[in-house]
Amino acid sequence: MVTEMEITREIAAKVLEVVDAGLVSGVGNPVPGQMCVEAAVCYAMGLPHGDDPYTVSTVLRALKIRLNDSTWSSARSQATGLRRLAVAQLGSQGVLDDTEFGRRVVELAIRKQVPIALRAAAKMHPSKKQRAKLLAAAATCERQGTRQAADAAARTAADAAAYAAADVAADAAYAAYASAAYGDIDYAVYAAEAAADVQNDRSLSEFAEDIVQILSDMNAPGCVWLNLTDAKP
Repeated sequence: MVTEMEITREIAAKVLEVVDAGLVSGVGNPVPGQMCVEAAVCYAMGLPHGDDPYTVSTVLRALKIRLNDSTWSSARSQATGLRRLAVAQLGSQGVLDDTEFGRRVVELAIRKQVPIALRAAAKMHPSKKQRAKLLAAAATCERQGTRQAADAAARTAADAAAYAAADVAADAAYAAYASAAYGDIDYAVYAAEAAADVQNDRSLSEFAEDIVQILSDMNAPGCVWLNLTDAKP
């Protein structure tokens, strides 16, 4: 049985090969191009078909499953957006500080995903006064990255939510606030999904890459093989 200490270049390359065949929502079937990202890892490592490669941190695995099943426009964009994170996650079980990782992901959602939605709402809102409030809330979230900033942004967006784009911004801010308040990073992914409503795959891909950078900063073992992702699929 492979352990987290045996994540080799060959394993990382195999994971990348399987992911590059395409991804689907849900566990799928043990056939390249017909699996979710975690099932692709299991397949590449010769593990039984499923979405629990035991070499991946439990918290990170949950985030990856939620992100995999988000609103990607196609299987190709899904694979492209997640390929680097699929490699970076390898060997993180028992190594990654899940509490610190969760804190950083929540802060990321507040500083980046919420402002995307708020600024999109401001751009489209007919009221100059509401636009100014939304832009100010976005700037505060970027600057502070706190639960309190997300809470205030949620209330600001809700006040402007007679307009559809502001409703999306409110969803993003409430999700980020809930993520910080309850320590559940699934909500951080919801914030990214809300941002994706205005930026489509771009927000999800950027969120995934930002997670890669968090893992790199935290010295997650799989990050040593990120150079393999330099070659385009």
